[in-house]
Amino acid sequence: MATVHVTLSRVQSRGETNNPMPVVYSVPESAQTMASTGVSQQSTLTATKNQIWSVTAKGDIFVAFGTNPAAASGAGHLVLAGQTRDFSVTAAGEKIAIKDAA
Repeated sequence: MATVHVTLSRVQSRGETNNPMPVVYSVPESAQTMASTGVSQQSTLTATKNQIWSVTAKGDIFVAFGTNPAAASGAGHLVLAGQTRDFSVTAAGEKIAIKDAA
């Protein structure tokens, strides 16, 4: 079982040289901490366009995204223990599901 923290944030494009550099806002629009298990479970968070998912895991997990996602071993994205991974929201109403990788 891993503790997983998920945030949804907006992103700004900033850069001193006029080249875009995506920067996540300092205050997330929503957040949730979950305990992953061997069974896929969905977060209560629902995304809108132009947001970024940030996923931090204390153990290895698989994540999936969609309107009714189910995380599965060997499918979707793998987030390793200690990592924070960012994912762009692809559609309004998107949700995230997590599952232990073990």
